[in-house]
Amino acid sequence: IIAQHNQLQQLIAQEGRTRDSSAAALRGWLETWLGAELTKLNGNICWIAVQPPRMATPDQVDGNLFRNGLTVERTRRNGQTSLRYRQAVATTPADSRPAKLAKYRTVGSAWQEWMHGIGGNKPAKNFTAEDIRACKSTYSRRKPLWTLMATLVNAQKAPAWVISKIEEHYKGSVLNITAAIKQDTIMGSLHEDLCIVRAQ
Repeated sequence: IIAQHNQLQQLIAQEGRTRDSSAAALRGWLETWLGAELTKLNGNICWIAVQPPRMATPDQVDGNLFRNGLTVERTRRNGQTSLRYRQAVATTPADSRPAKLAKYRTVGSAWQEWMHGIGGNKPAKNFTAEDIRACKSTYSRRKPLWTLMATLVNAQKAPAWVISKIEEHYKGSVLNITAAIKQDTIMGSLHEDLCIVRAQ
């Protein structure tokens, strides 16, 4: 795409100098093609952002445990493997990325902000009490949406499914959707698709 973009720029310059009709025709085709490819690329990025995480390998699990201050010891006796977790001697430093909340217009972006952060910012789920105080108003407004989404995902619902159900049952801006979810949560009137059925 970058190479084609550079070619497009050269054609525009050539057309301006020579008024070449073939250059103009090729430029039109390239503009159409680039527009379609960039739209496709944008869609793929949005799709990837809302996918559930892959199952971690044992080595990745060990790495995550260490980042959370734990290490795992595997011992094998009589053909049986047992695991024992203990506090790690050292842990990685705290997330030093900026604790800022981004502007966005989609429910999928809200989930992205909660889980991974947007624009290089710290994930909202990792905000400290001090981070929250710095953006208390915005954080509090968005929290009902984050809480609902995290609750459903923790109940084994796929993030893409959760996002689609929220968008199906609530319309308008993310701000309006969040306010409606907060109200329905307080009143106990969330749609059954968004409720967790607990075993009696």
